[in-house]
Amino acid sequence: MKKQIQRFWLENHGLVINEFALILPLMIAIWAGMIEIGNLHFVGRKLALSTQSVADLVAQERSITSTKLNNIVDAGNAIMFPYPIGSMGYRFQSVEINASDTIVSAWLFNFGATQPGTGTIPPQAESLLTENDSTIYVRVVYTYSPILASLVPGVGDIQLTEEAFAKPRKINKIPLE
Repeated sequence: MKKQIQRFWLENHGLVINEFALILPLMIAIWAGMIEIGNLHFVGRKLALSTQSVADLVAQERSITSTKLNNIVDAGNAIMFPYPIGSMGYRFQSVEINASDTIVSAWLFNFGATQPGTGTIPPQAESLLTENDSTIYVRVVYTYSPILASLVPGVGDIQLTEEAFAKPRKINKIPLE
């Protein structure tokens, strides 16, 4: 009996396959996590680029219409390719100082997914404004749905928010017509 136990203990045929079988699930989990983190990172970068670009496009106009804003949203959505855009929401707002030196929202335009809040004036806008001046504020919300959300319990959607400010280039205050 002692000899059989010793022979069993020293037997190493098939040891590599057993070690591989034990490590494989961990390797797959690490690989899948890297894919998810990479996708989330690239979505965040594209969201920042999209937000800055649409704010810049609005700031280049002398006046803006809802049709132009819809076209600008289409440009922002094109930047997000190949990621889905169904959960994306835009808020465009012109923040200006009126005749009584009060910061007000001159116009507000929402598009797409519902934005949280009521379109209040962002606190950063005050430092960007001078007399008879305005700034364009753009807020974009995107809900990222991880690929592995259905496979891993506790993993759900991640909401990303990006904000951008742009000063009008050709005129002090861009009207919404």
